[in-house]
Amino acid sequence: MTFLGDVYLDKKYDIDFPINDIVFNLEFPISKEGVPARNKVNLKSETPYILDTFNSIPKAVCLANNHIMDYGVEAFDDTLQYLNSESINYFGAGIRNDNYNNPAILKIENKSIAVLGYACPSTHPSELNGIGASELIIENVLQDITNIRKNVDFMVLQFHWGEEEIPFPKYSDVEIAHKCIDAGADLIIGHHAHVVQSYEEYNGKYIFYGIGNFIFPDLYVDSMHNGEEFTSTYVKKQNKENRESIVVTLDDRLKVDFFTIEFKDGIVKKKKISIPTWIPVSEQSFYKRLSNQKKINMLKKFIRNPKVPNINHFKRLLGLKK
Repeated sequence: MTFLGDVYLDKKYDIDFPINDIVFNLEFPISKEGVPARNKVNLKSETPYILDTFNSIPKAVCLANNHIMDYGVEAFDDTLQYLNSESINYFGAGIRNDNYNNPAILKIENKSIAVLGYACPSTHPSELNGIGASELIIENVLQDITNIRKNVDFMVLQFHWGEEEIPFPKYSDVEIAHKCIDAGADLIIGHHAHVVQSYEEYNGKYIFYGIGNFIFPDLYVDSMHNGEEFTSTYVKKQNKENRESIVVTLDDRLKVDFFTIEFKDGIVKKKKISIPTWIPVSEQSFYKRLSNQKKINMLKKFIRNPKVPNINHFKRLLGLKK
């Protein structure tokens, strides 16, 4: 089984190596309809492009993210209809009475793998009419682990969390991950930061805090809908760190391994990349490192796209303004 990071498909893309039995974070609804969510960047594709890109039917997709409800319940229902039509399992979003479609139970040979997804409230997942992503509330996650652990051979938790563009986890995320491993989870995979974050082995189990974007093209999308119309266009050119990712594998002996890739010029290729190693040991250490990293990100942005700085840029650089 192969676990991939964030995926957004606005057209067909190519993968330069064999890949199958995939599970990835589906970061967009698939629909021609829907009402745009207000005051945010809205992602959607009217055409799936999933089978064209991966050349196989995915094992499952994670829906626990902050974009799956970008075009409301109608587009979400269209997405589920498509996934069901192609026999693609899904997890991490839906209605509370069905535990947001957690877990998806997948098979490797004769072994059963439970895969569950949750979106941290800090990522602002949407819920409409009781439909949406399963929120990462630690008490609920621990209860799910207790309820499911005894019935499966292996348990994978996928968390949509963390600071965007920051290559290390929050200290609070580290605490959550450790609690989940202690409770019985076997593997934790994070996404949302859109860059590769640190990973660690804790009590013999892997925790990948953020595996980055597997396929996420440059963005030029409508945004900031005011209830009547879109009021702006969101433009983002994906930088080098946004095009690198970790791919996590699980073999039929339930052994975890991983390799790294780069998405460039519309093609995903294997490539060795540098993986961050720093893990915060306290809230204080996290916020100190976060402040420094934001300054580094500002300098990188200026170098890549030089322009005359204003007073607010200087204040942010000096730490006088968030």
